[in-house]
Amino acid sequence: MSNVSTKPKLGFFSLLSISLGQIIGAGVVIMTGIGIDITGYGTPWAFVLALVIVALPSICIAALGSAIPATGGTYTYVRDLLGHKTSFLYLALLVAGQLVLANYAIGFAEYASAVVNGINMTLVAALMMTFSYVINLFGIQVAARFQTVMVVSLLVSLLLFIGFGIQQIDNFEVYTQPEKIMPNGIPGFIAAAYILRFSMIGSEFVSELGGDTKNPERLIPIVMGCSLITVTLLYIAISIVATGALPLEQVQGETLALVAKSIFPPAVYVFFIVGGVMLALLTSLNSIFAWCTKGIYTATKDGWLPEKLASVNRFGTPWIFLTLFFLVGIFPILSGMTMKYIAILGNSVGIIFGIIPVIALYNLKERKPHSYANAKFKLSPLMIKVFPVIATIIYSYGVYTSLDFIGRTGVITLLVYTALVIVYAFWREPHVISKKAS
Repeated sequence: MSNVSTKPKLGFFSLLSISLGQIIGAGVVIMTGIGIDITGYGTPWAFVLALVIVALPSICIAALGSAIPATGGTYTYVRDLLGHKTSFLYLALLVAGQLVLANYAIGFAEYASAVVNGINMTLVAALMMTFSYVINLFGIQVAARFQTVMVVSLLVSLLLFIGFGIQQIDNFEVYTQPEKIMPNGIPGFIAAAYILRFSMIGSEFVSELGGDTKNPERLIPIVMGCSLITVTLLYIAISIVATGALPLEQVQGETLALVAKSIFPPAVYVFFIVGGVMLALLTSLNSIFAWCTKGIYTATKDGWLPEKLASVNRFGTPWIFLTLFFLVGIFPILSGMTMKYIAILGNSVGIIFGIIPVIALYNLKERKPHSYANAKFKLSPLMIKVFPVIATIIYSYGVYTSLDFIGRTGVITLLVYTALVIVYAFWREPHVISKKAS
């Protein structure tokens, strides 16, 4: 049986397009208005704080990606640094967290309905999910080329939004006045930053493609850093336009489409919606499909699941696992879940599984001294202890703020799912250890 992507294929620009496509999605389109509702003209500055919140965990993953580059990166880090059972728990939570796939497809359909009246949004969302799934069946290289084309169109659309909109702003002083920046005080400003953080996550998942990347120990940290800096600068400029082009009370809680309609000629507005907003959602969907199978494929090779499930097609794609994620993503669409609930639930599960590889960094120097010593990007011995602790506090706060919305049913479901995974992990681990020994 052939391996998945045994030869490194992705260069800097291909990896960067996957990373940017993952990050720039529903978040900036929807969350910017929510941030404005909370902290007004402080939204551009809240994006800066959001970068700090996202950067700490991302730096941890970048250090791991440089030291232990491999396909299924984060699963590999957890396995090697925290143990077998913890790695399988991480993987099971990662699979469940991909409910968020549905949000990108549903968001695409909602914006499509703004351009074409009377369309069946459920059908459109299902078709977009299927389209991205089929594209990725043809392998990572085809998906990356497709992603690059879409990201170029996406960036052009966002730059047009900034270029047209910045001309409509008469007063920039409001972005330096404390009472305008923090109308709800420091707590409100921090709350806005946590919400806006959702629009900036995603660069860490390029570590899943370590085995498919040229010079991954060097490129993974560079791409992660370039992605975060690029999107932060874009988001700051976008939020300045969003808060300055129209009266603030008109844009609070609204999407970017409202501002776009006021600053663009009709034809450019349609291009922005189709080539910008809708492509932002589609690139995020495509990016997740590009990396999501890597960890579970590696785990199956380790013995956690029956070997036949890791079958690959002639393009090197583990099609059974890709189909699994497709089903996870399409279920919320067909069952009628709301975008808000999917986002909160998926993001909360994402925070929980996301902290596990960050904690793994704590053991890097002791358990992989040679890898740590040879890493192109590495933190000091003190920082590999301090950063995971700070990141854990940040993630824990994010989970805490989501509990009320998820509700008792959601929490109980997650706890039961986690308990079943732990029981399975204890039962299956002897087989995994036996396979590794042989």
